[in-house]
Amino acid sequence: MLSRYRSSKALVVSFTLHAIVGVIGFFFWTSEQFVAHQDSINAVLMKVEEPKRKRMNRRKRPQVRRQKANVQTNQPALKILTSNAPATDRGVVSAAEPTQFSLGPMNLNDNVGLSTGSVTPQAMPQMERVITNPIKKVDPEERRKSRLVKFIERQEGPQQIIYCVDLSSSMVGLKPRKLQRILRIMSNSLEFLEPHDQFNVCTFSEEVQFYQPDFLPVSEANIADTTAYLEGAKPVKSERYSDRDMLEALQETHNRGPTIVVLFSDGILTSGIPDLKAIEERAASDIRIFTMAIDMAEDFPGAVLLGMLATRSEGEFWLVRR
Repeated sequence: MLSRYRSSKALVVSFTLHAIVGVIGFFFWTSEQFVAHQDSINAVLMKVEEPKRKRMNRRKRPQVRRQKANVQTNQPALKILTSNAPATDRGVVSAAEPTQFSLGPMNLNDNVGLSTGSVTPQAMPQMERVITNPIKKVDPEERRKSRLVKFIERQEGPQQIIYCVDLSSSMVGLKPRKLQRILRIMSNSLEFLEPHDQFNVCTFSEEVQFYQPDFLPVSEANIADTTAYLEGAKPVKSERYSDRDMLEALQETHNRGPTIVVLFSDGILTSGIPDLKAIEERAASDIRIFTMAIDMAEDFPGAVLLGMLATRSEGEFWLVRR
């Protein structure tokens, strides 16, 4: 009995172990099959088309169709204009009742119309015109005054003015449009001079040259000729070692006895080293020097010298900008 019990127990244990091994083997086999076939999955990609949008166009404006009705009749056309519209709020008052026309007996076989002598125009009452805000008319002779013109107008009494222009070799690099701008300022100031004033023009490069030997009186002909002379002024490259500088030009103009000297220059001296004592001597006289410069900075040495000349002579320095 004991041996039979042991054999049956061993059989149960053996069967249980085989069952467990079989289950484990089954799961291991299925996982290997799944891993082995992972790269063979078939897929179908489908592109979803976007729904088409219907284009909405604006509705066209309804066009008014005009139709003419042709009525055949043997009577002449008769058209009487009346108005029954009420009063509006736009300042237009229409008739409250239909307008009565006194036409008398009419024959429809003849042309119908109002006679010119049937209506007598009434005299309109005269209304006094009152202008509360009168419009100020701009004088065509009134023009914009430059800084140079305002400086000349501040001086009392008749003035003898010499316009001194630097045309030396150092000015060759200046753009022509900037030089023309300075020359236009000078020409424009001539038109504001008073009849008792006088003027002349001086240019300096290799030599100091004057436009006329003496001062010119203010007249339309002299202003036109001087303007043409200034428009033709151009810097010239000198063949000499050095040109005449602005201090030498001021010495020449001083001998002419002007009251105002309008000096346009770049302030570069031929000596290279500015002589402050010479500058003080040129500015110590009763001549007021109005200096002008363009296309340079305020701390440029030439601008500093021009400003010094203007300050010492009780003149003014104008660095023309855009």
